[in-house]
Amino acid sequence: MTSKSRRIVEKGAVDAIAAAIATGAGVAVGGPVGGITGAASAPVLSSAAEALIEHVQRRRLRRSGEVLRNVAHVLGTDESSVVDRLVSDDGLLELASRVILAAQDISLERKRYALARALAAAVADERPATLDISGLIATAITGLDAPHIRMMAILEGAVPISAQPDDSIRYGMRLSEITQQDSGLTEGAYAILRKLIYLGVVEDATNGMTYLDSSRTYALSDLGRKVLETLRDDSTAGS
Repeated sequence: MTSKSRRIVEKGAVDAIAAAIATGAGVAVGGPVGGITGAASAPVLSSAAEALIEHVQRRRLRRSGEVLRNVAHVLGTDESSVVDRLVSDDGLLELASRVILAAQDISLERKRYALARALAAAVADERPATLDISGLIATAITGLDAPHIRMMAILEGAVPISAQPDDSIRYGMRLSEITQQDSGLTEGAYAILRKLIYLGVVEDATNGMTYLDSSRTYALSDLGRKVLETLRDDSTAGS
């Protein structure tokens, strides 16, 4: 990073830099030219609509910078060092873009911080495998809502099926058993389960062949356990 770009970070433009990384836009957007272009191309809006748009844009910008600040917090370093690392590796930069874009529209702080932790893991470890698993974790976290996380927490207690199943062991949990533990999941239980399976965080743990969905059992996958661990970190997020 040049001394000029480092001064930009140190002057508090982390939000704008993060947004630029995510969207591919320049860091400096606006000014007279930007104003003229916006005025010429944008529809005529009421003052209330303009205020709403400005509020949303400010919120997204703030959350963009929050990602980099939280990554720095997790790693115990500063935002300048995080930016240096991101721009030095195309794979990291692509992951950072996806994480920042996702975080912009996530209201749950727990999920935004978990995304930052996934990115921080890839920044801290240069192995391609770590980058790959961090990407999978980030994708899964982005797709999870509160009911999905609650179902995962219940399934954490289910025994995943082994490569050589033992008939004396009860593997997995049936969907009816899950909803017995959390009745709030009942109405959308099947849809929630399908989404978890699609994301790869839950897998079939049925020991033996069955064609009845009501008899099938499920447990967290290895990826699911990593995702739940990432979501459960109770560290204080960076400022």
